[in-house]
Amino acid sequence: MAVEILGNKEGRLEQRLVEQLNEVGIKEIVWVSPETLEAHDGWREDGSAVWRTQYEYYHQILPIACIHTYFYNFAQAMEKYGPQDIKWKVWAPSTAVCSKAIAVAIKDDVIQEVLFSGGCDGNSTCINRLLYGTSVQMTKHLLGDVMCGDKGTSCGRELARGL
Repeated sequence: MAVEILGNKEGRLEQRLVEQLNEVGIKEIVWVSPETLEAHDGWREDGSAVWRTQYEYYHQILPIACIHTYFYNFAQAMEKYGPQDIKWKVWAPSTAVCSKAIAVAIKDDVIQEVLFSGGCDGNSTCINRLLYGTSVQMTKHLLGDVMCGDKGTSCGRELARGL
């Protein structure tokens, strides 16, 4: 069975989704590029209209996976094909920050994983490693007032806000 994924092959969320699908035995991945879709006038050629509808429906947060003709956003796919006791939350942060999406895995109010789509790879990896095992409340407390330059926010603050 082939799974189609709309997203960037190199993206952190996309890579994590592929890892999870591979763990459950789904190995065949077909990539649908957002750039290819946008190149089509009105996204109407080659089935692009369906992908555009899903892209807009999921608030333009990628990746989106088509598995067995059903469309899933990142959180839905991870919850369906991952451990059942982990809940994922995904949102788009403020446009003032570099990240385009933030995904957090939570189990019993404790952070299991944090992924940023876009932004600094080193900072994203550090935040993920440092917050593993931290309660949601503590994370809000630690990151709620962190600023990045004169942006009025930061990726950390956007993470705290989303939680």
